[in-house]
Amino acid sequence: MALIGIDVGYGFVKVTDGEVGYSFPSVVGEGHTKPTFSTKTNQIPGIDHLKLGIGNKLYFVGKSAIRHSRFAYRDLSYTRSISDDLEVLFFSALSFFSTGSTNIFNVVTGLPVERMHLADDFINRVKGERSITLYEGQDSRDIDVNINNINIVPQPLGSFWSSLSNASIPFDGRIGVIDVGFKTTDLAAIEDSEYIPEKSSSLLVGLATAYSDIGSSLVTEYGVEKESYALDGAVINRKINMAGETIDISDIVDSAFEKLATNILVETKSHWRVSEFDSLILTGGGGQALSSYLLPQLSHAKLAVEPISANCRGYLTWANRLWNPGISQNDK
Repeated sequence: MALIGIDVGYGFVKVTDGEVGYSFPSVVGEGHTKPTFSTKTNQIPGIDHLKLGIGNKLYFVGKSAIRHSRFAYRDLSYTRSISDDLEVLFFSALSFFSTGSTNIFNVVTGLPVERMHLADDFINRVKGERSITLYEGQDSRDIDVNINNINIVPQPLGSFWSSLSNASIPFDGRIGVIDVGFKTTDLAAIEDSEYIPEKSSSLLVGLATAYSDIGSSLVTEYGVEKESYALDGAVINRKINMAGETIDISDIVDSAFEKLATNILVETKSHWRVSEFDSLILTGGGGQALSSYLLPQLSHAKLAVEPISANCRGYLTWANRLWNPGISQNDK
């Protein structure tokens, strides 16, 4: 039985077993069996051509959905129940650790602070045994995936636990976690290692807000229209290609990030008296992207170690405490 930490974010999925970790865009697309070919001499990493079958449906996931699917989407809906998006992303993450015909997992994952009431629905959607077909090039294999146990926690607690494990924050005191994700920014209050839900909340702003602003600017300035999932590379690299020419869009990205950071600061200080916290942890992919704007305004805040994967690493720490108490994260 394997212990796994999974962060099924709206922007990217992150997963680890403590030995290796993976991250891929939270994009699902219509699958097909048409042959695809690569002109690269080197083997393409498996994470770049994720394809799996669940039930009678075939899906491309992550980069392969962006490249090969006629219909691809990044579900930003409140419950993520419009399609099988959540399950497809969840089992795609587990596919990297499914080495045999039968695979049993104990999983810890998270939900935004104010969506914890959806935990039972999440559990019902993924727990138990599922038959899946994995595709590797033109080859395929059928496997069974059994979710033996699953525990769902408020998302920012993962970063709190991972920060404790690397001793980057004090064990006691009042700690605030600012987890800037793609769809939401979660504020989690922890006092003497106890999560305080009454002082925690979810803000309906995240990187998607900046992506929308960036997308509008690209249309206005360059006539370029892109779906949010197609903006990832442009935002990360701060450039787009047009007619064989590389165009720097750093000014557009910087402007959008600065406005988003200001929004998050205003909302955070409206919900919290930040001076009452002994320390603050800034985390998440958005936390990393906005750190140069946010940290100077929050003097006692630190950026989490490897903030993009901090939640899923912390979930694994909690999984070990729940189901393997004799082995700490550092011993694994």
